This record gives sequence, C-alpha cells and structure tokens, in this order.
Amino acid sequence: MSDLDEFVAIAHRVVWATLATVDGRNRPRSRVVHPVWERTPDGLLGRVCTRATALKRAHIAHSPYASVSYWDPAHDVAVAECAAAWDPTPERTWPVFRAHPDPVGFDPESVFEGGTAHPQAAVLELRPWRLRWARAADLAAGRGHVVVTIGPPQPNRSPSNPGSTAVEAGR
Repeated sequence: MSDLDEFVAIAHRVVWATLATVDGRNRPRSRVVHPVWERTPDGLLGRVCTRATALKRAHIAHSPYASVSYWDPAHDVAVAECAAAWDPTPERTWPVFRAHPDPVGFDPESVFEGGTAHPQAAVLELRPWRLRWARAADLAAGRGHVVVTIGPPQPNRSPSNPGSTAVEAGR
C-alpha cells in the first residue's frame, strides 16, 4: 500500500476529523468535519460537505489553507496540511459522498434539505501539500511518523505527482 493510501486508510477508518483554519487576525478555529478522500489523476483530494457560513468563508478568504487532523483511541494519527478552496459546482461533487460505503459515505441531502439549493450547502476542497501519519504500534516501536511532502503549499493547486516520503522520529 502506498503512503497516500495508508493516510486514506487511517482517515476513512477514523471518519471524523478536526479541521483548523485561521481568522483575519490569524487566530485558529477548529471544527469537526467528515472529509472524504480520493485519489484523482491530479493527486489526493479531500472533500468536506459543509455549511458555508460567513465565518468559514472569511477564514478561507483570509488564508486559503486548512489543517485536517485524525486521531483514534488506538492512537493512530493522520494529518493533512492543505490548500483549501470552495468547490464552485458542489452539485457535481455530491455523488462522491454517496459513492463510499458506510461509515465514510453518506447522503449530503440528509444534512441539507433541498440539496445544493440550500443557501449554505457547500463543498470545501482540500489539496494536501503535506501528509503525516503513524500507527500507534509503529510509534511504540520507535519508527516515527511517515511524512509525505507533495509540494509547496499553493492555493487551488492540483498536485501532479505523489511527492516525496520521509519518516519523522518521534512526534
């Protein structure tokens, strides 16, 4: 299994993640989200079906980056540092959420009555520039985190290659 696939395996097993953005005064704000990740011809792409509140829109406008962090009680971790952008055509993307089996897959219309016609219905696209993941057993054995650097963080960037891999000692 590739390092990107290992990241997705942990993320999709944990399902729920913490997404952090920063406000106009560079203060962090976190919220719990349910991303769906998939390999595309351009690289790894995460999507979050979310409410496009004025606050979230302002954060992404100020700094088009987000950090997505997964943790489970077994202490497996997966973190994606991403360029973040609003999907201009969420109606095109919604079938992606239904395409995955439970618990990753879900019907976005169960959250947004009226589907994409709902005024706050949106999809946030996440294009990672750096991934870090580790399984608790590997950390306990002293093997450290696996780090995949896809490229420099660039808003609205489509990664064209899987990037480089390194292992970080410790946390």
